[in-house]
Amino acid sequence: RATGGGHLLTCEQRSIHLRTWKFLHAASRAEETRTLSTSLLAIILGVILLMTLIVFAYLNARTRRQAQDAALAQLGLMPCPEKKVWLEETVASIERSERNLLEVRDPKRLPGEPAVYYYVKVRHGERNDDPITEEEILFPLKRRSAEPLVLTVKPSALKHGLAARMLGAIATGRWPGQPTDVERIEVPSDLKQTNLVGVMGPPGSRLYDHIGTGALSVFQKLGDAGGMTVRMRGPWCVVAGAGKQIPLRVPDVIAKLRPLL
Repeated sequence: RATGGGHLLTCEQRSIHLRTWKFLHAASRAEETRTLSTSLLAIILGVILLMTLIVFAYLNARTRRQAQDAALAQLGLMPCPEKKVWLEETVASIERSERNLLEVRDPKRLPGEPAVYYYVKVRHGERNDDPITEEEILFPLKRRSAEPLVLTVKPSALKHGLAARMLGAIATGRWPGQPTDVERIEVPSDLKQTNLVGVMGPPGSRLYDHIGTGALSVFQKLGDAGGMTVRMRGPWCVVAGAGKQIPLRVPDVIAKLRPLL
């Protein structure tokens, strides 16, 4: 009996072990199913969130563009597609950079004289580089010389200090989009505490050789309207924004430029 009883007990143990294994296996598969479901749900929620952000960004950009178009129309800016090629040639001659692969889109002009143009400039990079898009305003400017001059201004909210100095240093560095015939020149001591943070001009020249204090006082205010770069050559001047991150507030820029027009 002891042997039989022992054999019977062993069978019961095996049965218990088998039932336990089946239970644990089923629990493990249930856990795997729950984990898979959770992961799948997370992926689905992630895709939905991404699509929502894309749609929101698109709608936000469209709304901003519609508001901009309405503001431009209220200013009186009218489409002038016939000026597209001329604007591309004029802007390229002003910049005179190593990478003059420029395209002008959506050109508009204010009625009357002097001629004031608004357009979107697209600078195409080499190979697979992403294009750089900037809003710009072109207008004629009378000044002391016809030599090239590039100014960089900051918004008043950016206080004087390391960040402002870095902005000026980067903006006046030697990079492919810069004119090939200018170099960094000193900001005059009487302007070091203003919104003017960078100047580029002909080698050996000084800022006041090319422009007077009246125009400079106007240009220093453009940083508070989304402007960042002012390029001059010959009879023309271009005000450019800082890119997509900081839109150029065209009505404000034109209002600030009125004393020069």
